[in-house]
Amino acid sequence: MAPLPTSLASRSGTRLTHAGCRNAAAARSRAAVLPARAAASAEAADGRDPTGLSSLRLLKPSALDMDSLMQEWSSRECNHEFAGASASAPDVPQGVKKGSFMITTNRKKVGEGKAAYDAAIAAIKSWQHLQLGWNCTTTPALKPGVTICSATQTVVPWSVLPAQVVYCKEESAEFGPGDKGMRFSVGMSSLTGHQLAGEERFQVELHADGSVWYDIYLFSRPDTLLAWASLPVVKVMQIRYVLDGLKAVAAAVKA
Repeated sequence: MAPLPTSLASRSGTRLTHAGCRNAAAARSRAAVLPARAAASAEAADGRDPTGLSSLRLLKPSALDMDSLMQEWSSRECNHEFAGASASAPDVPQGVKKGSFMITTNRKKVGEGKAAYDAAIAAIKSWQHLQLGWNCTTTPALKPGVTICSATQTVVPWSVLPAQVVYCKEESAEFGPGDKGMRFSVGMSSLTGHQLAGEERFQVELHADGSVWYDIYLFSRPDTLLAWASLPVVKVMQIRYVLDGLKAVAAAVKA
């Protein structure tokens, strides 16, 4: 794997390491599928596509198309064996640590007090943390088992990507000696047909001193030939995804 430029990683503050996953508008987006049915034919009935070409779109897909794909993908399965493993992050299974997964993580203080904690949770429940302009998702009720469709732009083409919420929970937490508080966390795992195999955890923490933190943890590895071929770009985009997500939640809390 080609290494990420050190200067980018150090400037961002995000850690990325190797650990061993309507109408006219709709018509335009459907017409934008790259060499149309040739790419689609590469996709198996279960959604698997070793090339990754079937996920590409020349134009940003419409909300109608994304909703349709979300419904179509509801029966797909996780494309790796570690669904739910991010719940205990940074402690993860040995298979993740030694499975050539990239790990990207960062955290940011987004406010103070219960009101800020509740606002950060509300932002995640309404999917604001993933509506980044160059990345967007469908917005179903956030609960375990729900499937979403994400659309991500990399340079020119867009990719439509399936994922599923594998856990969503709020609980009492102990972050360290004398530091008891609350924690809300959501885990989202990739499904067959995704360019990557892995999982994302989005977490809001309310600490004993009243500080509110937003924490993002991702582990992933390429799952298609296209993702392997563009691995340096994938790494850069993951750092951008984490940093822009942190900004989105911070802005929602301040709003």
